[in-house]
Amino acid sequence: MKSEISICVAGSWHLGSVTAACLAEKGFRVTLWDPDLKVVENLKRGKAPLFEPGLDDLIAKGVKKRRLVPESSAAVAVSKTDYLWICFDTPVNENDRADVGWVIKSVRNLSRLLKPGAALIVSSQLPVGSCADLELFLQRVDRDNRVPLCYSPENLRLGKAIEIFQNPDRIVVGIRQKSDRDVFAPVFSALTERTEWMRTESAEMTKHAINSFLATSVVLANELALLCELSGADAREVERGLKTESRIGAKAYLRPGAAFAGGTLARDVRFLSTLGKRFRAPSLLLSAVLKSNERHKEWVQKKISEHLIRLKGRRIALLGLTYKEGTDTLRRSWIVELSTWLGNNKAEVHAFDWTLKQV
Repeated sequence: MKSEISICVAGSWHLGSVTAACLAEKGFRVTLWDPDLKVVENLKRGKAPLFEPGLDDLIAKGVKKRRLVPESSAAVAVSKTDYLWICFDTPVNENDRADVGWVIKSVRNLSRLLKPGAALIVSSQLPVGSCADLELFLQRVDRDNRVPLCYSPENLRLGKAIEIFQNPDRIVVGIRQKSDRDVFAPVFSALTERTEWMRTESAEMTKHAINSFLATSVVLANELALLCELSGADAREVERGLKTESRIGAKAYLRPGAAFAGGTLARDVRFLSTLGKRFRAPSLLLSAVLKSNERHKEWVQKKISEHLIRLKGRRIALLGLTYKEGTDTLRRSWIVELSTWLGNNKAEVHAFDWTLKQV
């Protein structure tokens, strides 16, 4: 049955390329659309637009089996598909604010090309309420034919994206009415035995909540680590004490370390903070999370200054530049910020990253 289903994945960056490659591996007929002809040509040669372990091989396999077809023409990619899966990576500026307007505009343009009976899956990271706006738009475009829409928030992690897509804990799917389950079940039942069905706004909010919870956990762990350092406690032992508490658990995000980076967590904290201001319900905790995270970035700088005193002329090696292991993404990397600070203080910086394989 799933071999007869065609899916167009819109957007070929991290979320889109992983989604398309994994869907093709599952047996769906997949078209991966991107307006950039150069990107499409690279995809046809099995080259993803960014590094993700195993992704190039999986794309090449899908292309070779003709289960995955990269395409630059929106009309060709969308007009005959059963499902249009929106997988644009939502752009984020230097202040952790997302360019939601660009994503919404792109979805609107593509949805006009859908054939009657086709359905829309949205996984791009958007503020709660975005899908309701899209549904109103689709209704205005064609009042006679309702386009079923669901929101399934992405749950990928750079460096482990393929493993997580192929073996999810569960998949969250937000729908407007119960009958929409039958529309989307043929896709999601092929990916997992556990689908958490809920209303659309709840699925949108779930994504914000997960990332905000993780961000809060990172900040809590780092604040505790600072207090441990000052009081003589061992932060790793405290971490063990927390994770062996049954109400917290072994997988909790409570390991002391660097401030969170990359933009994803901060983007959702921003979403919820903005939502709180809009409804005149200030999110005091979430606002403090961002402030604390920024302050924690100063910890390493403070330690370097304490031990070296003078940075001018000091030769300092940085091993690892990307914002986390298993990726070649430099944007929003805290280590890049650190190297800039060292350079501004006249240190001689030597940097290497195993993924980038360059100095």
